[in-house]
Amino acid sequence: MGSSRGVAMRVGLTRTIALLTITMAFLASASVALGWNETGMVPKGGSNGYGDCAYCHTPGWTNTGYGPHRGYSNGTRVCEHCHTLHDSGSATQLLIGATIQATCQTCHDGSGGRGVYGAIAARGLAVGARHRTEATSVVPGGNAGDGGSAVMAFAGTSGTLTCSDCHTPHGQNAVTPFLGERMRVYMGGYPSYVSNRLLKQRPANVATAVAEYGSDWCMACHQGRASGVVGGAMNHPVESKLTTASPYNYRQLGIITGSGSVATTATTIGFAGNNYGYSYNTGYLMPYPRVGTQAGHLPICQQCHEDTRFVGTLTEDGTQAIPSRTTILAGDGWQSVENPRFQNFPHETQGYRMLVESTTTAFMDDLCLNCHPKPALP
Repeated sequence: MGSSRGVAMRVGLTRTIALLTITMAFLASASVALGWNETGMVPKGGSNGYGDCAYCHTPGWTNTGYGPHRGYSNGTRVCEHCHTLHDSGSATQLLIGATIQATCQTCHDGSGGRGVYGAIAARGLAVGARHRTEATSVVPGGNAGDGGSAVMAFAGTSGTLTCSDCHTPHGQNAVTPFLGERMRVYMGGYPSYVSNRLLKQRPANVATAVAEYGSDWCMACHQGRASGVVGGAMNHPVESKLTTASPYNYRQLGIITGSGSVATTATTIGFAGNNYGYSYNTGYLMPYPRVGTQAGHLPICQQCHEDTRFVGTLTEDGTQAIPSRTTILAGDGWQSVENPRFQNFPHETQGYRMLVESTTTAFMDDLCLNCHPKPALP
């Protein structure tokens, strides 16, 4: 009897140790950038637990992703998610983190939500380019006088770029909401909706407000990348308010639509411009001569700079487009065959200088031939 009881106790202890080992491994995995909820449901929890995440981020819930960034009222309790009245680790703004970025990464570090930094490296791949938050105050192409780099006074530590330079944490004075192509959870699991992505009308608190996300929004900081000649430096032409009174932007763009291969409709560059299964990668090709809704328009910044992918190709004579129409089935690079695999722009991309078609270190002529077919070259 005693021997049997001893064996049973040893077996039970072994199982307990094994269970604890598995549990600890699971908890450890939740802290890495790969994340535990990029393509699934957030588990519900108690007060200030995972249930707080589930309220905004579980697929199918009606609160579509704004979390503590708006909707304040006498009956809400969202301020405490980012602020503390006493013993703040931040020198300003009574934030719960030591810096603005640290506060944002309480939720947006990729372990408990839809991370925008770290997903590429977590899958063993190299990052080609990124906006380096809390690391630099130098803006490539930020000098409007000569097109070179410029130093800007950002809101991060020691004047470096940080999250709130591009995003408005309280949802105030944001750009016009637009449909995009982000799908960081499994296809169909998260509702398609119009959102302003909390993008500020005045990135880095520049003097001139920008109402639409497009070239003008990028050039709020990258002033030296404007269309044409800037201080003696020649730039590729881009559609902006410097070139036309009513420029195309991310919310309105001449894209390849339906079963045709010319740009017959002006709509959003993202997947929601058509439908889930037939509209990725249709905003990056411009047949020549320009026809339909592309006629008389220049490209916008985001037609060359976006998440890395294969966008398709033009026909040999350049008059027709063959976009690589694909359907994204999983979020944040879970499946290597996705096109694009990652959806993190403009935070970080696999592509050199955040170019839509490139390796991590260079781009090929394929990028140029998307709009400049060989028969049209002088």
